[in-house]
Formats: sequence, structure tokens, C-alpha cells
Amino acid sequence: MTSVWGGPAPQGADGNAQKTRRRAMGAEDRRKWSSFARQDVIASTMEQLANSKVYGVAIIGPRGVGKTTLAHAVEARLHSSTHVINLFGTGSGAEAPYGAFSLLMARLSEYQSESPTMILQKLTKLMAQDSQGRPTVIMLDDLPGVDTASTGVLIQLLLSGTAKLMVMARSLSELPDDLVWMIKDGLLASARLSDFTRAEVRMLLGRALQGSVAESVVSSLHNLSAGNPLALEALVRENLARGALRQHGGVWVLEGPEREATDNILVELVESRLARLPGPARTGLEKLALLRTAPFSVVMHALSPDVVSELEERGFLSVSSGLNGMVAFTEPYIAETLRGQLSRVDRALLFDEMAGILALDPATMDKQQLLAFAAWANDAGMALNPKVALAAAQAAVQYLDPQLALACTVQIRPGHPLGVQAAQIRSRAYNILANYTKAVASLQDVDAEALAALPLTAYASWAVDLAAALLWVPGGYARIEVLLANLSWRIDHADIDDDLKQAEKYLQLARFEFQVHRGEFAQVTQELTDCSQDPSDRKFRLNCASLLVLVFAVTGRELDAIDLYETISLEVEEHDLVLRMRDWNMHGLVLALTWTGQWRACESTLTAATELSSGLTQHRGAVMELALGIAYVYAGRGTQAADVLLVAAAQLEVRDTYNSLKLVYSALAFSFAQIDDAPNAHRYLAKAQGIDPCTLWVNRYMTEFFQLMALRWLDDPSAAAKLLASAESDIAKGRFSTASMSLFGATTYGKDGQFRLLEETSLKRQGPMAAVNVALARAHRTRNPSLALKAAEIARDLELAAVESRCLVVALELSRNAGEMGLCREAQRRLDLLMPQVPVLPLVPNNAAVPLTTRERQITALAARGMANREIAARIGVSIRTVEGHLYQVFAKMGITSRSELEQETKL
Repeated sequence: MTSVWGGPAPQGADGNAQKTRRRAMGAEDRRKWSSFARQDVIASTMEQLANSKVYGVAIIGPRGVGKTTLAHAVEARLHSSTHVINLFGTGSGAEAPYGAFSLLMARLSEYQSESPTMILQKLTKLMAQDSQGRPTVIMLDDLPGVDTASTGVLIQLLLSGTAKLMVMARSLSELPDDLVWMIKDGLLASARLSDFTRAEVRMLLGRALQGSVAESVVSSLHNLSAGNPLALEALVRENLARGALRQHGGVWVLEGPEREATDNILVELVESRLARLPGPARTGLEKLALLRTAPFSVVMHALSPDVVSELEERGFLSVSSGLNGMVAFTEPYIAETLRGQLSRVDRALLFDEMAGILALDPATMDKQQLLAFAAWANDAGMALNPKVALAAAQAAVQYLDPQLALACTVQIRPGHPLGVQAAQIRSRAYNILANYTKAVASLQDVDAEALAALPLTAYASWAVDLAAALLWVPGGYARIEVLLANLSWRIDHADIDDDLKQAEKYLQLARFEFQVHRGEFAQVTQELTDCSQDPSDRKFRLNCASLLVLVFAVTGRELDAIDLYETISLEVEEHDLVLRMRDWNMHGLVLALTWTGQWRACESTLTAATELSSGLTQHRGAVMELALGIAYVYAGRGTQAADVLLVAAAQLEVRDTYNSLKLVYSALAFSFAQIDDAPNAHRYLAKAQGIDPCTLWVNRYMTEFFQLMALRWLDDPSAAAKLLASAESDIAKGRFSTASMSLFGATTYGKDGQFRLLEETSLKRQGPMAAVNVALARAHRTRNPSLALKAAEIARDLELAAVESRCLVVALELSRNAGEMGLCREAQRRLDLLMPQVPVLPLVPNNAAVPLTTRERQITALAARGMANREIAARIGVSIRTVEGHLYQVFAKMGITSRSELEQETKL
């Protein structure tokens, strides 16, 4: 093998083959993947190489952290102006004199008989000839293995000013003593590299793939690579080659499992890592790769203490703390790759061997062990006992691995006593995959005789799952009503020996979920509150409480919703519980935080949840990013919202989780309207119109709200009336949070009666946004500018720039009308500071001396921003002549004759 830098590539050091392969990349390929190098370290390294006060720079970091990639990037920048010499350690125990300079030494004749001084002079002369007057940089890699003679020559070249040095090492202890002392004396700069953080992975993927990247992709690749740059690059290449990583709607998403490795660069990287492992250690790694994660005692028994010790010492294994800590791969991509390389026969043989050694008993395993056991058996083509298969499937659903759950339930044949439970797990797995039609079919396909033979409690459990599945399919509501009526009849006619209490609780839960789903919050509040305080059944109580979180969020008790969420979370964690209604709990929290204006807390909550879920976000990443985008939309941060929502939309177009596609398009329309991008706002409004309505009431409400708010910002005169009608409907049904938000959106140019309604409704809510609404409504009604400034201060504390600007405009106009010039100047000053943050003001200041109609104010605001008559006409949907007519009236009322005067007047 040869190096593109000229001459044979040195071999022998661990990883040299891999590095040589990377050096052999084409220039275009190398430029693309140099995106995985750290640009900040590249810049600082270039500065140090140009710094006359130091002799170069040492890059320190563990194996695979990207030192060689960094060196390539630096070399590419130096290429046009600098002569670069690549040196390598020999990688052997025996020192070959001047081995690091072997390529240059080969060009010298009879150097063996020369003195060290003469050799140094000849090498210096040869390097001067090659450099042709350019500065020289020596890049030294693959330490240790640099012989004493090479070190002496290197130091002399540096001290004489002949060359600068860039050296890569895993630790300072690998460097020759002379270089260590140079670092300590400040004569050689140093930089330490560590594995990529999640944020760095997100940034690097976006740069390398040249586009937006879904959070599920970031999570999966960061988790598998453990932040290792070489592994990250290899995983990206592998998934691109297999078509699992693809661009959809301008966003990179993972379609399908990223588990199986191919035989390309990732395998080469792993083989390079394992090159020096003895046979028993390699076999031990293969066994652990199949176990995935296991208790320390189990691993010690299966692999032997010596093998475990060696693998831990070499950095392959990590052991968690505790009496019986869990053992896992430090770098998960190695486990994934090893599993992919083992044939089914190999897996089966290892399975038999491990089963004999460990006496594997699923009854004694925790859920993580059970998942590993089931995945291993499935990979090996081994049959599982039906009870074990069911338990593993349940664990797989809990940990969002629907494919494994489906594979396990397949092993339970129809007609088996566990067949109905298997169908329930299968339905939940399809629910995770957002295949709601199959989720319903899995349960409805159960044999009628099998259902009839079920005990009452088991039948009720099946009915709850079917009702949950029907929530997400068209026409599901009517079928749920029939289903629950049948369940109620069966309970009423049950034998006295049946567990009536548990069946009734299942029926209650199904009814509660159904009512919450279709927006009947006021009707269900009291019953849910009572049941959430039942001390006799912890799971039932917490499931009811989880639904109550969302109910509180919608009915004006947002702060109570947040507190209840915290209470539930603590108890669930303390007792290690899995709740049927856990998604409703998080849903309610996110909306409560968002609607009270605490979008920063919502952002932190969603970010933490995404990071904790690690690689499991593939099936929930879209809705988590949708939730984050919605928080940004409500906060008036249109640019941030659009960036996140576009990523969510691309994923939802592939897998429409919770029927959320119409919602994401509507949110995008509003976000683009906020940043004055009318074409895209109209585009997403049109896209939303082509999608079937959401089945979940909360999503339907937000969909309509975002569409109407987008239209209002686009100056549609009908939007305000529709928002008012929506608010009145919600008030009648006790949905005060949503009613208050609709009223706030409708009353930008409101009347006293509307502001009174906004105040009354907002007083029935909790949280800081309710306080903003009340203060602003009272400011309008009482013509009190101080109250408007108070509302603006609350909005400022929440970092709600659009809301703050509206409050300041009201304060400006009220204070000007009242002749309170001090308050007027203060409002104007704060509004001027805020203007750069708000592309489109939700409320435009009016000239108090000149009464303008609503349409005249709209056109005046657009004209003052420099829009041409044709643009204004297209924006508000009227003819150019109509725009001209309105401007004529405005000019006449204001006594002006030009747009420049209009601009000045609107600033007053």
C-alpha cells in the first residue's frame, strides 16, 4: 500500500492501515468529510504554527478522537503555502536509527557511515531543496515508536528554525522527553481533543451533510459512536451507503434500523481497534456484543475475570457503579458491528454456549437483560418460550423498540392462551410506528371465541388498548362508543367471582382518555380529580393523574398542571412504574409551560428528554421537535420555530405520529408569517388544507389557532372574528386557557367589550401570560398606560418580544393620548430597542391626531416599510387600484404628499 504523500505507507502501528486508507481518499471526498474536524482547533493550530514564539503544537487525545482527521484538515490549509513532511513512528519494539526519517534517508547515499552531524546537515539541505523557499511543517503521527536518533534530528530541526512541528499523541507520556519539556517550558503549544458532545455531533452532521438533520439522527449516531469522530464519520458513511440515512423534504432522517453494519469503512475501523486483541478477548467481546448489557457478575462468569480485566484496561468496557454494576461497551458501534459480522450459526453457537455457562433464566432478569436476551435469541433464529417472548415484547415496547416487540410476538401463535396479550403488545408496537390501522387490526383480528373466553379483567384490558388505538383512525370515535358500551354491558352482567373492581377501572380509564382526546375537559375534571386521589391503587391513580395534567393545562390551571406533573414523575421514579397514560403527562406539561409563556423551561425540558432518551428518539423524535417548534411559535420566535418545524415536518411526512402533519404545517405557516415571509406562510397554509383533520382535540385547536393567527398577521380581516368565535365556544366548555389565547390574538385592534371578555377569561387562568392578558385588557379599558407598561415588563421577563412590542405600542398610544409625555418617551425608547427582534409588529402605532380605518392602518404600515403598491396588493389580497385609493385617503388625512413623509409620520 502506498501513501498519496509519496512513498510506501508505514505499517505495524495499531490503526495504520485505517489511516493510510483515509489518506488515500480523493481530494473532493476529503474536503467533504473534513467537516468532522474541529474548526476551532484547526484555527488555533494554524495560529500556533505561524507563531514565531513557539516551535509548533502537540495534539493530545485518545484513540479515534480525530487527531488524524484534524491533521488532514490542517495540511489541506497549509498545502498552497507550506512544505509538509509526514513522519511516522516505527510501531515496533526495536529501534531502527532514523526510522522516522526513513523516506528521506533513503534518498541519501551511504548515510550509515556518516556522523550524526553530517546526517543532520544533509537532511536539512534535502528539506530546503524540497521546500523551494517555503516554510516547512513536520507532521509526526503514530507515537510511540520514534527512535532516539530521529528524536535528536527532530529537535535540532526545530531549534534551528528549519521546520515547525505538529505532533499527534494519545497522551503526554507517549511523547519523547525532549518534546515534553518543550511543552512544559511553553516552547511547544498543546491542545487536547475529547469525544464530540451531542451539540458538536449535531453541528458536524449539519455541516457534513449540508442540510438540516433530525434530532433522532443526532441521537442515534451520537449514541452509537459515543462521540468518537472516526466512528461518527464511518456510521454516517455506512447509513448513507445502505440508504437508511436519506434526505426528505430537505431534512436528513433515518428510515429503518441503523443496527446492521456492512463490510465497509465501519468494519475496517472496528477491525483496526481489535487488531491486537488476543483470541479469547475477541471472543469475549463477541459474547458481550450479543448480551449487549449485562450485570458485572454475569460478565465475569461468561468471559472470565482475566478477559474482563484486559478488555476494561484496553478501554472496551465500561462498568457502572453499584453493588452489581452493569457492563456495557464504551463505544456501542463496536458491539453493533461485531453483531453484524456474526453469522446466524455463530450466534446460535454462542447462544448455546452462554446458556450452558450462565443458566440463563428470563424470570430472574431485569428488563434490559431480558431485551438483550430476546434480541440475541431473535438474531440467532432461536425460539423463545411464549411467556419469555411476551415479557420481552412488553419490555421492548416500554423502551421504544417496536421491531423487536413485533419479532417477539410473532413467536406466540394465534390460539395460544397468551395470544390476546400478544395482540395487545403488537398493537402498541404499531402505535409507536404510527401505523394506527395495523394497531387497530391487531386487536380486532383476535378470534371472537378467544375474546369470549377471556376473564373479565383481561377482556377489559384488551378493550382499553383497542379504544386507545381507535383514537387515531378516521371514524374511531363512533367505534369507541360501541366498544365501551359493550364492555359496560359485560361488567353489568359479570359473574360475582370476576374481578369487577379492576374491570371497572379499565373502563373508567378508557372513558377518561376518550373524553380528554375529544376535548371534554370540564365534563371529566371532577371524576379524574377524585380518581387521581384514590390511595388503594397506585397505578390507576397515577394514570388518572397523568390525564389530569392535560386537563388542568387546558382549563386554566396551568401551574397546577406543572406541579402535578412533578408529583407524578417523582412517584413513578421511586416505584419504577410504567404508566399507560405516560404520554399524556408529558403532553400536558409541555402545553402548560408553553401557554404560560415559560418557553425557556419548555425548551430545557424537551432538550433534556431528548438527550435522556438517547438513541430511542427515532420513533418519537418528530413529535418532540414539533413540541419544541410549537413552543417557539407561541414565543414569537418565528425563525427558530421554522428551523425546528421543518425538521419535524420532514419526519412526520415519513411517519405521521399522532396525525400531527396538519398541525406542523399550520405552525409553519404562522412562524413564516411572524418573520414576514408571506409566500411561505401561504404555501404552508395551502399544504395544511390538503391534510385530513387531526383526531386529537388539542391538536385540532392549535391547528386552527395557528392558521388564523397566520392569516391575521397576513392582514386577513376575517381572522379576528373567527378567533373570537373559537374563544366563545371554548369559554362555554370551560377551556379557559385556549379561549384566553384566542382572545389575545383576536383583540390586536379590539373593542372594549372584547377586552372585558379577555380580562374575565384570563382571570380564570394561572401563570404569567394570564397576568399579561389581564394587565393589557385593563390598560385598554381604563386607558391606563402604566398597566400596559406593566404587561410589557412581564413579557420582557419571559423573553416574549412580540408580546412585549404589542404592550409597548398600547402604552405609547395611551400615554400620548393622555398627555403623559414621560411615559410616552419611555414606551418609545423601549419599543425602539425591541424593534430589531420583531420583523413584523403585531400592533402598529397609530397617529393619534389622524383617525385611520383598520385597512388604512394595515396599508400604511406596509407602505412605511418600503413595500411597493403591487407587493401590498398581493400581500392583503386586493387590487393595486384599491391600494392606491387607500394611500390617497391616508395622504389626504395626514396632510402629506410622499412616502418619505409617511415614513416620518409613522415614527412619531
